[in-house]
Amino acid sequence: MSRPVRTSEFRRRMGLAEFTPPASSHQIKAPNVEMCGNHPEYPQRTETVNHPLLPRITDTRLDRFFTGAYASQHLDECLARARFSGSPHVKLTVWSAPNGGKPSFDEAIRSLSEAEEQEIGVGFVFGLSWTNHWVKCELSIPEGMRNTGEQVIFEFDPSCEAMVYSTDGTPIHGITGGPNTMKDGSPGEQEDRRVEHIIPAKAVKAGKYTCYVEVTCNGMFGLGPSRYLHPDANRTFPLISADIVLPNPHARGLRTDFRILAEVSRHPSAKATGLAQKALKACDDIMNAFIRGEGQTAEELDEVLQRCRRIGWKVLGKLGKEEVQSLAVWKTEKDRPAEIWAIGHCHIDTAWLWRYTHTQQKIARSWTSQVDLMDRFPGHQFAASSAVQYHWLETLYPKAFARVADYVKKGRFHAVGGAWLEHDCMMPSGESLIRHYLYGQRYFKEKFGVVCREAFLPDTFGYASQLPQILRSAGLNYFFTQKISWNNINVFPYNTFNWAGIDGTQVLAHMTPVDGYNGQCTFGEIIKGIQNNKNLGVTDQCLFLFGNGDGGGGPTPAMIDRLERLDSLARTNPGVPTLKIGSPIDFFDDLCRQSEGGKTLPTWRGELYLELHRGTYTTQACIKKGNRDMETLLRDLEYFATLASLAAGSYEYPTTEIREIWQEMMLGQFHDCLPGTTIKAVVEDNLEIYSRRSDQARKLLDSALAVLRTGEEGTTVIEPLRLAREEVHESAPGQYKWLSTNASGLGALSSPSDLTLPSAASDGSTYTVSNARYTVTLSSKRITSIFDKLNSREIIAPGVGTSSAGFMIYEDYPLTYDAWDAEIYHLQMGKEVEFDKVEVKEEGGMRASLVASVNFGKSSAKLIISLDATTPSTVASTPIHVVAEIDWREQHRFLKFALPLDIHSAYATYGTQFGVIERPTHRNTTIDQAKFEVCAHGFADLSEAGYGVAIACRDKYGYAVEGNTMRLSLVRAPTSPDPETDQGYHSIPFAIMPHARHVAESDIVQQTLRYTNQPYILPGSYSLPTVTVSGDASSGIVVETIKRGEDDEATGTKTVLLRLYESKGGRARGVLNLADFKVKEAEWANVLEQTLEGDEGKCEVTESQGAWSVALDMRSFEIRTLRLVVE
Repeated sequence: MSRPVRTSEFRRRMGLAEFTPPASSHQIKAPNVEMCGNHPEYPQRTETVNHPLLPRITDTRLDRFFTGAYASQHLDECLARARFSGSPHVKLTVWSAPNGGKPSFDEAIRSLSEAEEQEIGVGFVFGLSWTNHWVKCELSIPEGMRNTGEQVIFEFDPSCEAMVYSTDGTPIHGITGGPNTMKDGSPGEQEDRRVEHIIPAKAVKAGKYTCYVEVTCNGMFGLGPSRYLHPDANRTFPLISADIVLPNPHARGLRTDFRILAEVSRHPSAKATGLAQKALKACDDIMNAFIRGEGQTAEELDEVLQRCRRIGWKVLGKLGKEEVQSLAVWKTEKDRPAEIWAIGHCHIDTAWLWRYTHTQQKIARSWTSQVDLMDRFPGHQFAASSAVQYHWLETLYPKAFARVADYVKKGRFHAVGGAWLEHDCMMPSGESLIRHYLYGQRYFKEKFGVVCREAFLPDTFGYASQLPQILRSAGLNYFFTQKISWNNINVFPYNTFNWAGIDGTQVLAHMTPVDGYNGQCTFGEIIKGIQNNKNLGVTDQCLFLFGNGDGGGGPTPAMIDRLERLDSLARTNPGVPTLKIGSPIDFFDDLCRQSEGGKTLPTWRGELYLELHRGTYTTQACIKKGNRDMETLLRDLEYFATLASLAAGSYEYPTTEIREIWQEMMLGQFHDCLPGTTIKAVVEDNLEIYSRRSDQARKLLDSALAVLRTGEEGTTVIEPLRLAREEVHESAPGQYKWLSTNASGLGALSSPSDLTLPSAASDGSTYTVSNARYTVTLSSKRITSIFDKLNSREIIAPGVGTSSAGFMIYEDYPLTYDAWDAEIYHLQMGKEVEFDKVEVKEEGGMRASLVASVNFGKSSAKLIISLDATTPSTVASTPIHVVAEIDWREQHRFLKFALPLDIHSAYATYGTQFGVIERPTHRNTTIDQAKFEVCAHGFADLSEAGYGVAIACRDKYGYAVEGNTMRLSLVRAPTSPDPETDQGYHSIPFAIMPHARHVAESDIVQQTLRYTNQPYILPGSYSLPTVTVSGDASSGIVVETIKRGEDDEATGTKTVLLRLYESKGGRARGVLNLADFKVKEAEWANVLEQTLEGDEGKCEVTESQGAWSVALDMRSFEIRTLRLVVE
């Protein structure tokens, strides 16, 4: 018989690679096996009974390792070596801030020391809702804990949110008390509980430690009985624990090991490779080895726990002190290839189920917790967006801000996004979107020296088609989101792609295949990052945002521990996605290189329409109107203040005040505020901001106009958009004048002699209102005819859902998100609202009207239809004026105005920021079907060759064109999270605008601008520097904004910025004419007001007889910023 052959020698003889067990494997001695030649001898007989694990039994057993009937055998019973509570070890005294106040640390500690001492203990109840309580915690460390060399923690669980401070007032980290949040009804999937504060080692040795805790009476998601519901004002929160604890690190480590192994054992992808069976076997072996007997010493227990851990390491990889130092959470390896790029993140809604003041506390709690983790884990990195949140931290928590700024400097705390906040993208004006990046980028540059290159909007409800152009002009080449994964009809086809706007400008976009921004560091999430990646042909990389969000919190120590195991698992088991911790910008730069600058990626053109949350275009009408009022007022203020600064050297342009107004107003553009999905208190906060800031802006506007006034006599009309007008103006209720302005925006009120007056009449059953252009007929309790005399054309024809025009009411019960959603089936439950009464309101003057009234449900409404006098030059452009006056008292109903047209077209045109966009009127595909309610700015239009009709409205954003029927959404009535949403009186003016020629060849954009922007009627005479655009091919050019430069005060220069855009979707050429501007230099700039590089920045300005002109050549939907240096 030949000698036994060693396994290594056998492998060499067979030509096999040498097998090296992984570092985590344990060398298990095999029994002596007699070899026959080169082969092991196989025994002929056996009495052994072997069988594989029974998966269902073993899997069910896994959960019993932590909880269940046999408490003595639970791992959780071993997590602490010792625990002490109450006297003499823990002394707690409390002071409660009166009237729901939010005092500073110094104020609170002074009050705490001056007030009569109130000592509390476990069971003390904090409350009521939203109140703040300060607790002084004086700890005496038990003797047995002082010299163990192990961590000692203070476990403080107030059942709500809190923050720990050092005695010098430095915020250390946040606390999230109570049970883990049930995320979307799934318990255990969001682990946001954090109640442990590590006592400094020096204090442990000294035996004494004091800290302060600010307890705030709200949960992570506000105070509702469940998520998305309005808050309970009478909630209280008991103090569950206030204990000094000596943790058992072996038990805690085993708990994390076991949890990851259990996840692996249950995941389908792991089952396909055999990894799941190995993990299940390891779990079973661990449970078999975990034996606790009576009289077991601490040392014996530790030995059992360590033995159990070593079993798990056969699958996870060895996790000893030395081995973990090479893993991602302990070591940054920027250049190491990885499929999963993990980054800590904490999405904090600037307001939602809580107010701005509570968000400020959430920021401090969440971000100091991340700094605390960075102190403990050298590889941890964290990304946070929203400049306003940094600003709040700097203002209210300067010591916390200093800690954050230090880690920003070290490259581990990443300021991302470049925006003032995570704004809604659909309803803010184009100029508002620009200001978010102007002010956000300036803040990050000023405070940290950082200029962001990645836009970061993970939770915004859809993305407008001009956003790529705005982002690139703000220095942002990349775009991150995940929200389109929420589509409830179609799955978006890409994760990584080039997103091109309507002008052709593109950004490199990534939508994480993990489909979320609140990652919990589970095995399933990293597997999803690969299996759900739709662009594996180009790149297998994805960005993984981990940490608790929406209500804040961010990554927890438990997540870091799990990430450590997942990294080790991947290094030990081929096929498990590799991961590392890295910054978003490094991820995008790597992605750009991999895709050859995007060349190998697919391209998506136009808007990123979210197939969800369609009700947000209508919910909370007061917020949408307030926002639109503020946008208009600020535009006008900047225009007139700029002119005043040019006209009078003594006038100081109010740069700082205007900036502050913009920045506070933009709070209302947060992606839950403007969409109307917040609690009522946030709505009230925003209305207060609008009221206060509009008063301030109007005073500044009046001051600017006073500078431009040249005399006291007469009346002057000033058009802030410099549009030529000829129209009827209501100077007082029921009193009308003829208003006209020239192309420079100056005009007067008059009474032309060539007016053709309108009329209204009734024969008892049919009511008509007519002017030189139209006859509108109401009969059979509906609007049955609109006849265009000029074009000899009837406009109304039976259409989808209705045969006549007027109110439509729909039952509105969405599937999940009440304030957010309107589902497609609500259109199947629509009813025509028939008028109860029609009256002739005005007859014989410049305006004639019919008033149609109706009562329905608990509500009432009027529809006032008016036609105006015309002159021969205005008859072709006069609109049909409509005002809907509604006393709204419904719940879960949706009121719209419907207009069926005798027009056939497969596409309708809608106004959007800085342009227009087409959407289908048909429902051929599910993508078409999903767009049953869409967002528009200013107007929607249905045109065929030679003719079209638009509906224009100033501050309504929900529209639809289905077949030949146009719908304007007026008011909704959800009850959550605000149970009184939109209850009360609404006055909604809109216009019906028939026009000759297709919309692309018409002047409907200019007509809409005239309708949705009102001129100023001012006593006295005025002289203004003028801005006009001329040229046969210039009709599509709009000068949107005229303002002074942001840096004028700092640099001592005088600059004027003009924002122009091409509005129709074609090439435009013209001349920009400037009078009384005294231009020294002209250059093209980006939206950050920085001169463009090279030839792109060059601009020739021509002067002739005190007037300056700039030649314009603009691409389709191009946005341009002209920077003038003036004397």
